[in-house]
Amino acid sequence: MKQPKKVVLSFIFFLISTTIQADHFPVGTDVLANCHGFFARGKVKKLYKERYVVHFYKDARPVHCTPFAWDSMFLVAYEPIEQHIAKLSSKDSFFRGSKEEVLKTGDKLNVSYKASIKGRFLDKKATITVAIKEINANGAAQLEIVDGELEAKQIFQRWVGTNYVTMDFSSLLKADRLTILKVEKK
Repeated sequence: MKQPKKVVLSFIFFLISTTIQADHFPVGTDVLANCHGFFARGKVKKLYKERYVVHFYKDARPVHCTPFAWDSMFLVAYEPIEQHIAKLSSKDSFFRGSKEEVLKTGDKLNVSYKASIKGRFLDKKATITVAIKEINANGAAQLEIVDGELEAKQIFQRWVGTNYVTMDFSSLLKADRLTILKVEKK
């Protein structure tokens, strides 16, 4: 009588554990690795002790995250989509507010940021115009610089590059020495 109960309980435990488990990424799957709101695109190279070793593509630069075996909670599947509801900075409120707006591939945004540069006492603040090159299903977008001062474009390219940026601009996004302050649709 005790043996069938153990078998049934073991089977139930097995079913629950497989359904609760987070996303499983087979070797060779394209993924985005989350590093503080910025995502770098890569491919799952191998599994290592229930974690994923990710090989980042050459155009996924700069990668500000240390290379290690990634836990599945920091990886999302790479699934391009055409539009996403984003949270942009709002002009309406005195305090930091946001409004939801549908953004599509090709839309242009004004991005204000500050960057701390070695040798300078004060942070450099700048505004550039970017176009949304690609949107992933998790709400991260790859941004392509369209307009702005030369130095501002170089700084943005250095710290964000071709990485994907989460489109929730209701809070500050920080990539090491660059902080995105405000984003508005053009």
